[in-house]
Amino acid sequence: MTASQTPVDRVPRNVVSWLQNLLRERLHPDLLLRVDAEGSWCLSLPDDERRIHVRCDFDQFKQDARKLPCGHWLPQEETLWLPPGCVGLPTPGVDQAPTTLVVQKEKDCKVNYDLLSLSWWMMSRYEEVGRTDLDPFGRFPAEASHAFRHGYLERPIVDEWLEVLRRVMHLIWPRLPLRETRYSMCLSHDVDTPARYGVITRTRLMRNMLMDLLRRPHRDRQALLKAPALWKTSTRRIDERDPFNTFDWVMSRSEEIGLRNVFYFLCGRTHRRDGLYEPDHPAIVDLMQRIHARGHEIGLHPSFNTFLNPERLKSEADRLRRICAGAGIQQQEFGARMHYLRWRTPDTVHALVGAGMVYDATLGYALHPGFRCGTCHEFTAFDPFLGEALNIRLRPLIVMESTVIGGMRARDTAAAQARLLRLMQACHRVNGCFTLLWHNTMLEYPHQRAVYDHVLKRHVELTRSCARKAAA
Repeated sequence: MTASQTPVDRVPRNVVSWLQNLLRERLHPDLLLRVDAEGSWCLSLPDDERRIHVRCDFDQFKQDARKLPCGHWLPQEETLWLPPGCVGLPTPGVDQAPTTLVVQKEKDCKVNYDLLSLSWWMMSRYEEVGRTDLDPFGRFPAEASHAFRHGYLERPIVDEWLEVLRRVMHLIWPRLPLRETRYSMCLSHDVDTPARYGVITRTRLMRNMLMDLLRRPHRDRQALLKAPALWKTSTRRIDERDPFNTFDWVMSRSEEIGLRNVFYFLCGRTHRRDGLYEPDHPAIVDLMQRIHARGHEIGLHPSFNTFLNPERLKSEADRLRRICAGAGIQQQEFGARMHYLRWRTPDTVHALVGAGMVYDATLGYALHPGFRCGTCHEFTAFDPFLGEALNIRLRPLIVMESTVIGGMRARDTAAAQARLLRLMQACHRVNGCFTLLWHNTMLEYPHQRAVYDHVLKRHVELTRSCARKAAA
């Protein structure tokens, strides 16, 4: 804090406003948040004298994340503040965790850890602004993150700390009805390659067949011999025998348990890593129509080089809207997920806003599962560079299937299932949403489908446990 600043001015007003809206969305619609004269966060309700004061270390979270300390709060007697399944909580921003976390005084209560600045820091992705330690695809890698380096990447740390605040609020305002959420799952599919042998050129067909012969000798030779026929019959509709055509299987599995999936389609080509299909190909339009008719959602998968190109991203979004309108697909709002999960804070989110996207589902890591934003709840984006909230919602991606089952053999399914279950349970403990990306191309073999089916089975079990708890 500079000499000219007062304690009240130490946090920008837009940050206070964004955090207040977050708390109102997650906890109670009448909550008021400010920074008091002592420089602490102060939570209150209209016409109520009781207050919750939270330590404020906002300036600490504005330093280089590579120098930000991290301790661990391991309570001896205060376990009542911990969410279910937690024995302690990481404390980014402080090396030494508080000996006593919560101190109650008559009508007031003090929390001795700055969980609010932590929430802003994680969810705004402030630590990624201006970073140059990127991977070969221009992405901020999980290995460079504070969460990975300090061992809490696979924990929804923001949600866990907000659960602590929820318990404090129950203490101060015991009759106040707090907002409740339930565990859920969002299944999504990036349509990079809708067919192995269909909707491509004859030259590409021959190349794919050759690659399968040389690199994938385990592929069924009889299926390879059928490839030319599959290509020929996919002029109007992708042949159901194509090994990558798993769309109907996926939708049927979800419909059996009441899930609505999202399918993100590429609508442009800016790099050789983009798809080889055109979104207005009759077979792709037919696929979109069938997805829509079955009650599932269509989204945009902006091409490889659009994450820093607002004009191109908007062009692709407009193209998807035109194709859907021409196909009779009435979907008023569209969301997106960036191809290869390419993202730069804050440039990419501004490009998405300019393209008219209602939400984005990119923010996870390509090589590691976990909670890049520290949360498994949807939230309003915040630009930490300009210091303002943005008109778009972010749906954090918890896991992409290739980070868990990439290269998996049939005998490795148990380990993959166990890891996915741990991530699901982490979301379940904080009543969040388990967002899973599973490409249609990663359901070709029985052992891949077995893991997918196992995820759906465990999801049903967790959902039923939530229903039993709510009814109790």
